[in-house]
Amino acid sequence: MPATPAIYQPELARVAVTGTVFKAPLGTAMPLPGAAIGASWSSLGTFTDDGVEHEFSEDTADVTSWQNGVIRTIVTGRSLTLKLKALESSPTVLETFYGSALVGATDKLSASLKIKATVSRPREAFLFEWVDGPNTWRLLVAVGQVSELESPAFKNSEAVTWGMTVKALGANGDLAEWQITDHDVLKAKGIEPTP
Repeated sequence: MPATPAIYQPELARVAVTGTVFKAPLGTAMPLPGAAIGASWSSLGTFTDDGVEHEFSEDTADVTSWQNGVIRTIVTGRSLTLKLKALESSPTVLETFYGSALVGATDKLSASLKIKATVSRPREAFLFEWVDGPNTWRLLVAVGQVSELESPAFKNSEAVTWGMTVKALGANGDLAEWQITDHDVLKAKGIEPTP
């Protein structure tokens, strides 16, 4: 008698315990499964306890008939973004937020970052990594761009945060790619993970 498919799989419940977002020049490859993030990737560091919000939506159009109303729904477009609030005022965060380079002064006592009246934001690769115990999930946005900002507040009662949204622009028909090295997910798909 064939085995009854699992109705409940509580071992697949996940909590994003920690993680971060990295950025790199266009064309930077996804790290190999289980490998450390390479030096090509710059970390956006520590985030608020809101974590990273992965927004995903579809635009649709209904096909209607005279006799039966809606007979089909067509997906006309998809949108994927990563929304975060960085707590670190690092060069990587500041340059990503403002779209300008932080430049050291010749006296080596200060640096400046010019906030331009207009900006042509660079297209970059972004990598979102989160972990739950031994399980690692990585989402590669091969071509992304900062598309929205959240105004920072400067006051003595809370940390300065640099809120930004990274929009996936798409590459070769893909908005992003998950790399999942989660043994329970692999087993649920019938893939026997190798140690």
